[in-house]
Order: sequence, then C-alpha cells, then structure tokens
Amino acid sequence: MLMLDAIAAPATANNMAVERAALVKALDMGSLWQSCSTLISKALPCHSCSLLFDIDDYRPQQGRHHLAELRDDGARLVTSLEVAAPYLDAHPRIPWYTFSQIASQDAHAAERLRAQNPTPGWDEFIHMAFWDQDRLDAVLSIRIRAGHADLSAGELAFLLDLYPLLDASLQRVRALESDRVRHRSFEALLHELPIGAVFVDAGLVPSYMSQEARRICRRWSGDGDCEERLPQAIEAPLRAWMAGLDHDPDGSSASPGRKAAFTVEHGQHAGRRLRLEISPALRTSTGQVNYLLVLAPDGAGEGASDADGFPRALPLLKCLTPSERKVAALVAAGLRNDMIAQRLCRSRKTIESQISSIFRKLNIANRTQLARMLS
Repeated sequence: MLMLDAIAAPATANNMAVERAALVKALDMGSLWQSCSTLISKALPCHSCSLLFDIDDYRPQQGRHHLAELRDDGARLVTSLEVAAPYLDAHPRIPWYTFSQIASQDAHAAERLRAQNPTPGWDEFIHMAFWDQDRLDAVLSIRIRAGHADLSAGELAFLLDLYPLLDASLQRVRALESDRVRHRSFEALLHELPIGAVFVDAGLVPSYMSQEARRICRRWSGDGDCEERLPQAIEAPLRAWMAGLDHDPDGSSASPGRKAAFTVEHGQHAGRRLRLEISPALRTSTGQVNYLLVLAPDGAGEGASDADGFPRALPLLKCLTPSERKVAALVAAGLRNDMIAQRLCRSRKTIESQISSIFRKLNIANRTQLARMLS
C-alpha cells in the first residue's frame, strides 16, 4: 500500500532542470500542463495523468490530460472525483492521498472505480489536492502503471518536491489569468467609450488604441505613416515634448510623474488641432515605462469629436449607451441636431429621440446643462 503521508524524506535535486524551469516560467494553463506532464512522465512510471480544476462540489469543470503511451486496450481517462469524494469529505484540506488510502477506509471505493472504468490499465493513483481555504481548487491525478505501485525513494522524493512547485505555479497562473481578464474588460470598456485612448511605451510605440483613437489617427495620418504607429503629425511634437521633460522653460526640473497636457497643430492642415493628455509614467517591475495618452480634437477647424467629453466626464456617462455617449459629446460641443445626424449617419428624428433619452437619464432639462455637466 502506497501511503504518501508517511514519507518524511526531504525533496532531493534531480536532473530534470529544463522541465522544472519550464514549470516555474509557465504563464498560462496550457504551458503549465505541458511542462508538468513532461516532468511526471520522465520521473515516474506513469500510465496517465490529469490536472482537474474549476471544481464545483467535486465536479471538475475543466481539465488537462496526458496518456503516456498510445494504447488500444480500451483505457479511458477518468475526469471526475467520484471515487475520492467521500475521502475528501472526511479529510478536508488534505494535500495528497492515494487510491490505496481511500480503499483502506472505504469498502465501496473499488466498486465505484470499476463503474467508471472496468479495465483502467493501472492499479494505483496518486492525487495532489490544491485548496483555496476550504474549497478544493485543483487536483493533479497521477495513475501509476500496473505492477509499479512500489515507488523508489527517489520517485517518492520527486512527488514531495513537485507539490509545492506546482502549487506555486498554479497560484501564479491563476493570478495572471485574472489580470488578463481584467485587462480585456478594460480594453472592451475603452473600445465602447467615445475616448481616444492610446497606451504607448517609452519609444511611443502603441500597444493599444481605442476605436476613437484609431479614427483620430486616421484623420491625422499622412501618406508615409504606418497604421500601427502614431501619425508623425502627432508623434513628432509628442517626442519633442518628452525630450524636454528634464527641464522646464524656466530651467527647473520637470517631473515625468505629473500628468500633463498640451495642444499640437497639424503642419499641413490649418486650424486642425489636437489636445494630448499624458498620464504620469507607468513603470513595470522591470523598469519599462508606459504612458496613457488621451487624444481629443480641439478647435473649429477639426470639428467636434465624439471624444470631446474627456475622461473627467466618464462617471456621468456610465448610464448612457455607447451611441448616446457619442451624441452627448457632440451636443456638449455645440453641434446642432442636423449636424449630429449628418456626422453619425442617422436621421434627425433618431438624434432627437436620443437627446431626449440623454436628458432623462442625466436628469437635466436642456443642452446648456449638458454642456456644463461635461465641461
């Protein structure tokens, strides 16, 4: 009988440094599982293994699986925790256990196992259980090939070493996935809002542009401009401004930690002006610098823009639909209903209906109040 909780030997170094490093560096569940399954296959007489996660009442919602050898004996990979569920109920927050341990306390365990898979091709499994407080978060299931249940001291030491390594990797990947979801949600929000938002690095290379920012950049682009870069008419004065960060005109130090704003003029189109708002420098843990730019057309020559509301108006606009936000910004900029209809390619009646809806949602009575609210 294999009893993992009786193992007291410390983890020892092994010669699988490449696979261990890949597990430590994994940034998503796919690469984590690739490195983990490769590591297990090299270290143990593994029939198959699975990583089960997003577990709800011992029912995994997702999983990754690996079969060590292509087989034609009808072997199936079990993706439930039905066999282990009573044992887990009796041993909350247990870090690992084996089928032998379950069977020693549960007379019906073997029957449940046969119901799942009459010919599993293995005699023993090892489960590593990873918990979030009292909730079972993930389970690594390792099925040992038939006839190899008595693991060597080195193999047992490998298992002891793998648990904290995989636990830390799972927590890191979960945190990264959560950050990626928030990032995508933030990008989706910016895409819908009438804001010309651009994230750039220290070299002014954009990593993200909102829909409104792309519209503005197309309007400011010249023949030689690259679509994935800021137009030269915007980048050149911005680069000149950044070069002057070291000193203000009066000779005092200018801090890149302050929010700044200035207006640029298009060299080839008289009256076309653009207001740039630049966030303080956003530094990563590796020292890389990024900036958030907000582009907002400024001046009669440019014409009113969907983005004229500026970020300070965003809390007020949350109750409006994306279409209503655009109309509200144009109304606040002073455009008449027929001009708004022409600009947005809608009928005047539709615009009038939307303006009535905007007034009702913002609890205001007229265009002057709307302009004052968004100013």
